[in-house]
Amino acid sequence: MYELAARFSIHRNTVSQHLNRESVARRRQGLGDDQVDHAVQLYRAGQSLARIGARLDVDTGTVHSALRARGVRMRDTHGRDR
Repeated sequence: MYELAARFSIHRNTVSQHLNRESVARRRQGLGDDQVDHAVQLYRAGQSLARIGARLDVDTGTVHSALRARGVRMRDTHGRDR
């Protein structure tokens, strides 16, 4: 939606309204429980948030939030525990 809004110089809410009016299927937001389980395994195995996000086709922030909600201890950008 952000890309479309920028491309047509309109607000993202306007894009959303147009998509809703035309019944355009959109990507589900967030991660399902199975995906979060998988993300936890990958993160504990040393994968980065960016790599996990790319694998699950979600934003890095979505992965970070899901892992934090599960109580996973996060690493800093150098891979060290915080």
